[in-house]
Amino acid sequence: MKHKKLFITATVIFTVIVFLSIFITIWFWGDKYKNFNDFRMEFEIPGLDEGACPQGMGNFKGEYDVKDENGNPVLDENGKQKTAYQEYFFISAYMKEGASRIYVMGDDTGYVGFVSLKNTDGSDYTGHAGGVATNGYTLWVVSDDTVFVAKTGSSAKDNIAYDLIKAAENNGEIKFTASFAANCNASFCYFYNDDGDASNSSYYNDRLYVGEFYRDGNYPTAQKHHVTTNNGDKNTAFVYEYRISTLSTNKYGLETLSSTDSVLEKSRVPKIQKIFSITDEIQGFARTKTGLTLSQSYGLKNSNILYYDWSEISKEANSKLYKDFKYTDADGNEKGYGGFEYADAHFASSGANYRDTNLRVYFVDNAVKRNSYSIPSMSEGLCVKGDRVYVLFESAAYKYRPFVRQVLKNVYSIVPKAKA
Repeated sequence: MKHKKLFITATVIFTVIVFLSIFITIWFWGDKYKNFNDFRMEFEIPGLDEGACPQGMGNFKGEYDVKDENGNPVLDENGKQKTAYQEYFFISAYMKEGASRIYVMGDDTGYVGFVSLKNTDGSDYTGHAGGVATNGYTLWVVSDDTVFVAKTGSSAKDNIAYDLIKAAENNGEIKFTASFAANCNASFCYFYNDDGDASNSSYYNDRLYVGEFYRDGNYPTAQKHHVTTNNGDKNTAFVYEYRISTLSTNKYGLETLSSTDSVLEKSRVPKIQKIFSITDEIQGFARTKTGLTLSQSYGLKNSNILYYDWSEISKEANSKLYKDFKYTDADGNEKGYGGFEYADAHFASSGANYRDTNLRVYFVDNAVKRNSYSIPSMSEGLCVKGDRVYVLFESAAYKYRPFVRQVLKNVYSIVPKAKA
């Protein structure tokens, strides 16, 4: 009897070991990604061995001094320093210890360095740094419920992007100069450059997008951000669209509520132009003239790169006035939203929060989705260069390396397309 029990115990243990071995083999080395072969490796993610956990990614086309292989200046035919343009990539990251950072990469020059982020009072900014974007004149970093802003006039080009690049050469720092309430649990941001030319001073059609991450159970969003689309999908998060301002007197770099809105001057804040309703677990957002790409991920499961038709998203028929959505109050009565309520803008007379009754919500749902790419876990921020969407990953951060199926130490890119 004793031997029989030992045999049964040994069999159970052996079976468990075999099962775990098969599971681990499939988990780490199985054929898991349907579409990752469509992606191209771009450049190594900086800061990983320094404890950086990459979150957001923005880019900027800027001028640099050309140097030879020994680091000496290259002169043009007139004996002057030769210059060229390249794409600079800015990667935001929070650190295991100390201030959060923005790492700088150049297409031609490679790794430039990093800047440590400082609050307006000069203390270390240690926030999540979930997203980073710049149009050159203004730098935006989002975290939790706040949009942090940096502007400067110190560079020869009066341009924060060049100041950031210059500071990164010496691992310097950049201090935020302002901030405003995001009116959502801001997790990512994206600057849309309508003509793709960073040197063009006309920003009439350019936009900044700020959005939030939702996951049931541990990352909630406001209940009024949960809407049912025209297609019947249940969306759970908002993305806000802002217009760009390059006025030197504008501390946010964004158009603000106008004087006709009867709000206190001291609480005049960036005006939301449109709202986009999105699905859950979105980590990054990238818009082109024809498409919208979202980075969807959480934990160890596969990430998804979702691709949508922008022309269909932006049709008024694919939208609804925010004030017309309904909710049920504590007494069981159905009521309208009554306009979008800004968190930090108040009527001068009553002190009540300012409400915008003209804001429309546009639906990003399965009716306008054109493709989905299944790729390795932990995709994060997105940016666009030309027709390619660049994808950042955090799977190679120290805290995740032991657990993920595939540790990705590089940024990858793809030209997203609708399914044939």
